[in-house]
Amino acid sequence: MRFANIKELQKDASGIISSVEKGEDVIITKRGKPAAVIYPLTEETIEDYMIQYSPAIRKKIEEGLKEIKQGKVVPLADLLKARKTKKRAEI
Repeated sequence: MRFANIKELQKDASGIISSVEKGEDVIITKRGKPAAVIYPLTEETIEDYMIQYSPAIRKKIEEGLKEIKQGKVVPLADLLKARKTKKRAEI
């Protein structure tokens, strides 16, 4: 783990990102206090990151789980069957 202040980040953003890409976390400090962290993120881990840290996605997951508990879920097979029947009726 590495520490870098704001000035270091401004001067050497590319170098800091290179360190992160090699697997090193970098804590960014502002006036000597931790302000942010930069850590490696890959195509394989971005979805997990978004699920964990996106308030909008977390809210949708929570709403979905609540609907499951309330029995408001329609099985996918039933939904697909209904769509297929509707398309036939339109023809």
